[in-house]
Amino acid sequence: MTSIRKKYSVIIPHKNTPELLRRCLSSIPKRGDIQIIVIDDNSDLDKVDFYHFPGMDDECVEVYLTKEGKGAGYARNVGLKHAEGKWLLFADADDYYVDGAFDVLDKELNEDLDVLYFNVTSNSTRKEARASCIAGKYEDYFKTKDDTLVKFGIWSPWNKCIFSKLVFDYGLVFDEVPVGNDAMFNLKMSGYARKYKIISERLYCLTDTEGSITFRRQTYDRMFNYMKVGISINQFLYERKLYNLSIPIISPYIIRKIIHDYGLKKLCNYILYIHRKWSLIKAIRMYAGYLEAKKKI
Repeated sequence: MTSIRKKYSVIIPHKNTPELLRRCLSSIPKRGDIQIIVIDDNSDLDKVDFYHFPGMDDECVEVYLTKEGKGAGYARNVGLKHAEGKWLLFADADDYYVDGAFDVLDKELNEDLDVLYFNVTSNSTRKEARASCIAGKYEDYFKTKDDTLVKFGIWSPWNKCIFSKLVFDYGLVFDEVPVGNDAMFNLKMSGYARKYKIISERLYCLTDTEGSITFRRQTYDRMFNYMKVGISINQFLYERKLYNLSIPIISPYIIRKIIHDYGLKKLCNYILYIHRKWSLIKAIRMYAGYLEAKKKI
């Protein structure tokens, strides 16, 4: 951890979307108390002009070019090493902050908070459903005051402003894995946070790009990687009896999908991994909790 010199550090991993990164950067006020950190994850030379890289000539933006190509989790960890802000924000390069977002943050943050949770919106028809789902969790909170859906049911970092001392004191880092690198960071952070605030304002806009992880074609390796992340997520939720928030890693659909597309041997490998690394019984129990929660929607 570096010394605190700024109010905010905004950490942005980037790969191959320079024009969208430029839009993201333009949505962040250029203020002396805001540190903007961009980490390029070994972008392709035919897609990015590194001589005119977005933010390179902006004194408010720090650009770090990595050659490892280890993904967004690694890039975010590089950003954490350089963060000087009292508060941490995480943005994806193809998303952006809405007008006035930082005015709201300035107003809502105070010394007593570990984390501020804010709502999101979307300008994409493909991600509108995701934004609506997230918004629904906020609506449920304001109706019932049950905070578990917001704290433990949203596993991305972009709807949070986090007290940096909390992250560094507990040594929180992002998993450097192909998918779901941010899930355990967010779950652990919310588990450690004792003082928090949830606001209804939509400060962040989700978009989508061609080839983004959310919309890549499903493969067995991708299903397997999601399952491995799902085990970690479900272990965390199982210990807290939050069965309704689980991510399905075994279900009739998954079984049929693997058998139909990849064969019985692949299914056996898939199930055996769950059994060895966690518990097939617990995985089924979590899926039952997931189904029960779906019935109530």
